[in-house]
Amino acid sequence: MIKIKTIYDELKPEYKTELNANARKYSSAKRLKYTLMSKTIWQDLTMSEVSTMTTYCDVLTYKFSAQDIMYGKAFLKD
Repeated sequence: MIKIKTIYDELKPEYKTELNANARKYSSAKRLKYTLMSKTIWQDLTMSEVSTMTTYCDVLTYKFSAQDIMYGKAFLKD
C-alpha cells in the first residue's frame, strides 16, 4: 500500500525541526502541525495557516517571492 505524502512529510528538514520544537511549547503550533499532517496539497492551506507557518518555522517572508509562498516552493522539498 502506497502512503500518500502530506505537506508535513514534504517540509524541508529545517522547517520541520523548528515546527516540532515550537509544537512542544505552543498549542497553536501543534494544531498547525496536525493541519499539515492532514493535507496533501499546498493549495489546500489557508493564508492564515501559511502565515502561522512563517511564525512557527521562523521564516522571514521578505526573502521569498509571492510565488515561493503561493506554491510552497520556499517550504517544500524539491
